Amino acid sequence: MSQRKKKLKRGQKRKLKSIFLKTVAITLAAAGVTMGALAFVYKSYLFEGGSALIQPKKNDPINKTLAVFGVDEDGLRTDVIFVLNYNSETEKLRMISVPRDTKVEWTPEQQELVEESKGYYVSTSKLNEMTSYGGIDHIQDLTIPQVEEMLDIQIDNYVIITLDAFRKIVDAIGGVEVDIPVLDGNGLHYDDNYQDLHIHLEPGVRVLNGEEAEGLVRYRKGYAEGDVGRIKTQQLFLEAFAKKVTSPSIITKVPNIINAVLETVKTDIKLSEVTGYLPYLKSMDAENLTFNIVPGEAEYTDGKWYYIVDEEAIPSFMEEVFSDKVEAQEEEEEVVIDQTVSIEVLNSTSIAGVARRAKEALELEGYTVSETGNYTLGALNKTIIYAKDESLAKQFLSYYPTALIKQDLNIPYDICIVIGNDDAN
Repeated sequence: MSQRKKKLKRGQKRKLKSIFLKTVAITLAAAGVTMGALAFVYKSYLFEGGSALIQPKKNDPINKTLAVFGVDEDGLRTDVIFVLNYNSETEKLRMISVPRDTKVEWTPEQQELVEESKGYYVSTSKLNEMTSYGGIDHIQDLTIPQVEEMLDIQIDNYVIITLDAFRKIVDAIGGVEVDIPVLDGNGLHYDDNYQDLHIHLEPGVRVLNGEEAEGLVRYRKGYAEGDVGRIKTQQLFLEAFAKKVTSPSIITKVPNIINAVLETVKTDIKLSEVTGYLPYLKSMDAENLTFNIVPGEAEYTDGKWYYIVDEEAIPSFMEEVFSDKVEAQEEEEEVVIDQTVSIEVLNSTSIAGVARRAKEALELEGYTVSETGNYTLGALNKTIIYAKDESLAKQFLSYYPTALIKQDLNIPYDICIVIGNDDAN
């Protein structure tokens, strides 16, 4: 069988990679906003005074795989596809991105499904086209089995996110305040009539609505660092979003957030299943996230550009992605001991007196605890040490060895120790 096949030129490869990274970035931003909204709704709407209306229990370990699809404006093509796996024992969150142009051969059952419902025959297509032929409602019969077969995994649930979801959630919380960067002496300006995309954001601090926020995360021209610069801007937005949804003023907007999430995000995850994830939600850390792309190469075949998966490389690729081997530790960094730091201790558990006892123990060691109290955003499974300077937080790991360290320049003291259930006794 003869077929026209030629390799991508270097410039075409860069263009294909740029398009791929762009669509991934948009959907990741939408997913980040959506998951942030869901987490906030749980913590602020389903909790009252630290007592959950829905009581999550930490039962058997979780090892679940979720497929996330970002669809285009017409809601048919899955233009961004990635798989998330979360293992509660290792606390690792692994993400595998599958290029939308991946070439797939339809199974006889899939061909029959489309032929019966649509009246036409499809045997080969790009992965993102399957639901445009067979309908987004058949994603569990079309796209998901192809991804499972490709990666030799089982997908437990799926989530479908639209750009509309991104815009609606941002609008629902009253917009997000962001410091727009300066590029070449100007703000962010770009017009694309074909995509009906018009971005005009002047530099400086301003509150962005949903449409403007979409423009911010989609903008990609003029960054000196290229895609790295764009990703930094997206992270800047997500950080600002997180601050907004955790502010006290947001409580009046919770009904709008719930409506925006329920109306624009489609999933087969049931509420009873969601509550099973909640005990682990607050202990998830970005440092445990790995990002991977299915191995392969773009090729021009049968008159189209496809992404051809390297099937021989998949087993070793999956083994590497899911490996829990601990890398060799670098030489230990010297811990800075500074007992002059100002400290706040908060109790996130249901056990009374935890913060007071922690204060007494730290002061016996020579520290001064300025304030104690209760953590108002719900129970934590792991202790978190917030610090303006992370190097000063490491001295407290000798008291809370499994604690997470997070930088926060807005805390009122140098150190804020939020005690979780693992350190409650």
